Amino acid sequence: MKTKMTLIAATLFSLNSMAAFAGSEIETLINMLHENGMVSDEQYGRLVAELKQNQTVAQEEKVEVQKQLAEATKPSDVEVKVKGGITVKTRDGKFSTKIGGRVQADAASYSGDPDMGNGTEIRRARLYLQGNMYYDWGYKLQYDFANTGANGKGIADAFISYNGFDDLQLKVGNFKDPFMLQEQTSSKYTLFTERALPSAFSAGRHIGLMASTKHKHWTLAGGLFGDSLTTKGSAEDEGWGLGARATIAPINEKTKVVHFGVGVNYRDTGNNDDSTRFKQTPETHVSGINIVDTGTISDVNDFLKVGVEAAATFGSLHAQAEYITTSVNRNSGSDLDFDGWYIQTGYFFTGESRKYKKGSFSSVTPKGIVGEGGIGAWEFGLRYSSLDLSDSDIDGGEVDSMSAALNWYPTPTLRFSANYVDVLDVDGGANDGDEPSVVQLRSQWAF
Repeated sequence: MKTKMTLIAATLFSLNSMAAFAGSEIETLINMLHENGMVSDEQYGRLVAELKQNQTVAQEEKVEVQKQLAEATKPSDVEVKVKGGITVKTRDGKFSTKIGGRVQADAASYSGDPDMGNGTEIRRARLYLQGNMYYDWGYKLQYDFANTGANGKGIADAFISYNGFDDLQLKVGNFKDPFMLQEQTSSKYTLFTERALPSAFSAGRHIGLMASTKHKHWTLAGGLFGDSLTTKGSAEDEGWGLGARATIAPINEKTKVVHFGVGVNYRDTGNNDDSTRFKQTPETHVSGINIVDTGTISDVNDFLKVGVEAAATFGSLHAQAEYITTSVNRNSGSDLDFDGWYIQTGYFFTGESRKYKKGSFSSVTPKGIVGEGGIGAWEFGLRYSSLDLSDSDIDGGEVDSMSAALNWYPTPTLRFSANYVDVLDVDGGANDGDEPSVVQLRSQWAF
């Protein structure tokens, strides 16, 4: 009898501690005790009831622990990536924001005429936010803190885009007109520190509305634009313009590209300021002195720019050329025609290839990164460019120059450049007969 009571007590004591983990074994034991007459019917009923109650409580506790564990280990609804810039996005792709920018520090030394002072400058110091919201809406805000460039410090890009249509993007805000290959290629990725002489005909940025479609082998963009951000309002109407660019790449492979393009840019000067001006430095920016300059051309009704472009990449070798002509229609006096062109080529000694994406060229990724056992990417470039800003009664001058570049990309975000620019001849204008030369250096961090 003593043994019987001891066994019953042990069974009762074990219910609280073992029911959650060995409920079926305890139930079997209770049944055996009942069948052998060691527990009464009353005791048997009480034991079974307590066992089921403990099993219910234990199961609830187990479920709660599993829920807490799942909550603690489930991935965040937001992804953060740090690779160059910082990208934050929701896992469903509904929202994203990228923080990026660039800093370009330049130094230049000049020789020959005209007199240009040696010096240094922060060429660009830009920070931007770019991303999407509600899947189909995109945005970008880019601000330049450097007090240099066409507009000085201030807003560069500020636009909203709609990407909900198949293969069609609508964009509204302040951004570049679609014109010229070297202008559509970011300053982060140009072969030389400064663009070629025909950038005197750059369309620049304006507030406008543009539609574009981009495919692997062709692109098309066109828009209607108002004036630039720096234009001051008055009682008269501002100028307005139209711009369009089309490209085709019959060959578009990873390391082999053949590209052709044509661009048209029309601008009505408006009643606010019926004048225009074309000018250009000798492919340098530190001194800010123009080697050719039309001065202010007054009583201009409108002007039209037309450009053709070609480019090719074959492995580590790449080449690019453009020709731009500008026709100026004056209300009084004869109409004017100016033009310019350039051809350039580059080669990567370390085996890299220029990246081409939907109508323009982009970043360089070194095969071996400095800091990870590599030597970075090394690139050499040559360029010949020409610009003619003289016609009729406008003697802006004609200039030709030859340039050489050596670029080192130690990482995908860093670039160090050395350029030598030799102005071969200036014919006409204020600097007639001058032949300056320039050595300029740049360090760049783009993220």
